[in-house]
Amino acid sequence: MFFFFTCGTQDFSGALKGFENIRVVCPRCHNSSVVAIKRRNFFTFCFIPIIPLSWGEELRCTICQYHQSTNKGQLISMQSQGVPAGPPPQSHPQFK
Repeated sequence: MFFFFTCGTQDFSGALKGFENIRVVCPRCHNSSVVAIKRRNFFTFCFIPIIPLSWGEELRCTICQYHQSTNKGQLISMQSQGVPAGPPPQSHPQFK
């Protein structure tokens, strides 16, 4: 009889509640696509999360996957400073 088991790690990261509107310009790719996420990595056995390996808050670029650890204090100060919720509107020249 042969049993096949799979082990590994899995990223269960998701949006950080309360900070969904924060968008920051990425220092690597220069797009306004860095968002606040709650990072959670687990050791998995047969695709079932068993042991948490790491967790915390971080800023992650949705385009180039740049990431930087942060904390709620920094996120609250970003939110109170009015970090824009997206790229600024761009004016396009009118063609005549």
